[in-house]
Amino acid sequence: MTRDGRAAQEVLADQFRITAQLSALTGEYHRLLQQVAAAGFARQMAEDAAPETLALARRAEQAAKQTAETCALQIIDLEKRLSALGRELAAST
Repeated sequence: MTRDGRAAQEVLADQFRITAQLSALTGEYHRLLQQVAAAGFARQMAEDAAPETLALARRAEQAAKQTAETCALQIIDLEKRLSALGRELAAST
């Protein structure tokens, strides 16, 4: 048993669940990075266009970056939780 009374099997189940979430989120993050790149390319292409078009492209690029950054923060959080579970499991043995 771990120090808070959880069985090792429960900790392992949590590790498995978080690992699956981390895997899915990592795939989503890579997709978002592709969107950031595409939005950046669209902004570059719009630099010779009308000011309104360029402004729209800049906003789209910024939105894509913010979404990717949010996803990256979620990944960091999951990695920390996974690490904490590893320490919890190690302490139980």
